[in-house]
Amino acid sequence: MSFHLIHPSCLREISRQQTTRLLLPVTCYSVLVTLPHVHIRRLQLTGFRTYPKLDLALDAGRLLFLGDNAQGKSNLLEAIYLLASGRSVRAANDGELIGWGAESEGQPFTRLQADIARRDGPIALETLVVGPSNAPGAPSTRAGKRFRVNGIPRRAIDFVGQLRAVLFTADDLELISGPPAVRRAYLDAALSQLDRAYYAALQRYGRIMQQRNASLRRIREGIAGLDELALWDDSFTREGATIIAGRINAVVRLAGLAATAHGELSGALEALELAYEPQLGEEWSRLLPTQATPAAVQPLFAAALTAQRRRETAAGVSLAGPHRDDISIKLNGVAAASFGSRAQIRTAALALRLAEARLLMTNADPPVLLLDDIVSELDESRRASVLAGVSGFDQVWFTATANASLPPGFRASCRTYTVHAGSITET
Repeated sequence: MSFHLIHPSCLREISRQQTTRLLLPVTCYSVLVTLPHVHIRRLQLTGFRTYPKLDLALDAGRLLFLGDNAQGKSNLLEAIYLLASGRSVRAANDGELIGWGAESEGQPFTRLQADIARRDGPIALETLVVGPSNAPGAPSTRAGKRFRVNGIPRRAIDFVGQLRAVLFTADDLELISGPPAVRRAYLDAALSQLDRAYYAALQRYGRIMQQRNASLRRIREGIAGLDELALWDDSFTREGATIIAGRINAVVRLAGLAATAHGELSGALEALELAYEPQLGEEWSRLLPTQATPAAVQPLFAAALTAQRRRETAAGVSLAGPHRDDISIKLNGVAAASFGSRAQIRTAALALRLAEARLLMTNADPPVLLLDDIVSELDESRRASVLAGVSGFDQVWFTATANASLPPGFRASCRTYTVHAGSITET
């Protein structure tokens, strides 16, 4: 790989073929820069769900995995997303990730490993999930995760985002019609891969809120005074302000990206609008700036807590903060969840995922895209729009059932694999 000096005014067009090329006018200092594709080169799974042992070599481009239901297609994409985000979107607890065969051993575990090609050089990622020991007399413990980068143990904060990924699933309809927690998780997943400070604040905020809620219950029961909240409120509002500011700024960017993606998917027949809805109370929420900083948000959050003090102590839980926030999603000015058809909701959900993917391209390697049984479920027009929308990404994984109706041209553009009973073969 070679690099050449480029004047900033010469960057005109980026196209991705086998490499990423910057095409420049002849007056520039250089005419070509070649960069490697960002992609998973090798994936190894040991004892992960339906995969007792998997070692898969991969190329950049489109990868299509075909198989009947319950053969391991979704598990495969879940493994990649776990390596990117440090969490599973499907498992209620880490122990569920460990395959049945591994659970029968004395110390059940699952190991996920990936070799990644990145712009700044290759990197090796590893996630180890260790379950409770099955040995007689062993103490009862919960499953836990350990992370390594290039063989060196790392904290989750230093691991998440080394590989970026966006997962599209049939459950994405919940982004529009589901509860606020789904939309908060959507923001948190993207921002955690994009910003380590955000991820750290999110983890600390959750721990502090548990302690603060315990204090509120103690106050309600008369065994503690209001002064006990002072132990938590400063750190609670500081970490919460980082989260709120990050989300406000992200939604501003996502709104534009989602509107563009939705126009591409729908033929510009409808307008998609996003807005962040902080739950600090109307008096304080309306004072939040559109370009937020933690320093600007924290005093407003603190004022909201003071205003909610009586209600919080009566309820025994924290009633204001980013753990209660939401995103407003509208089509042509009306709530998509309430008035949108199923087709409109599906299109809006796809637009949100495409917007997430484009957001994660910011100042870094592009994400790997994971489309779990999405393409076969779309009509011809939306399918063409989605495939056009993901065409600029270096590696895109698709899954579909073996008998899915897929356009011949799409199949021809993919390297195709068959998934059966936890094994994968190229076809």
